[in-house]
Amino acid sequence: MFVLRDILQQAQNDGRAVGHFNIADFVMLKAVFAAAQDLKVPVIVGASEGERKFLGVRQIAALVRGLREEFDFPIFLNADHTHSLAGAVEATKAGFGSVVFDLSALPSDQNIRQTKEAIEVLKGINPVLLIEGQHRSASCLEAWTGEGPSRAAQRGRSVQDPAICGRGN
Repeated sequence: MFVLRDILQQAQNDGRAVGHFNIADFVMLKAVFAAAQDLKVPVIVGASEGERKFLGVRQIAALVRGLREEFDFPIFLNADHTHSLAGAVEATKAGFGSVVFDLSALPSDQNIRQTKEAIEVLKGINPVLLIEGQHRSASCLEAWTGEGPSRAAQRGRSVQDPAICGRGN
């Protein structure tokens, strides 16, 4: 049995990355899986809320689980940018191995409080679930200044510059 946390830790120890690819349909899932198999590398498949709505939460979880079990291959599923506890619970119960809990549109204090509450609930469902909290949008610098991340880096600015991203909160 493959455990995402173990795969990520091994990759870090080896100085490697584990690719994460969002999919919008079964063809994309098959392509990502085939490429990972060819390269003999673990892979994380992401499904945003819109992608989960289109594909079906339980359906995509069953497909990924089926690939992992049939081919004995480390493929994992991430509930990418999940904006509600209900959506995170649904994905966790379906068998997703990780959740990006994204309340970045909320003021920081509400985001942190609700994310902590979500962690307790989700870990109660699956104690080995990996949960990433999203704090402010990575694109907030671009929204406020028109600079994308690469341009900001050239100027020596962080894409999470609190002087810019903290506006309004």
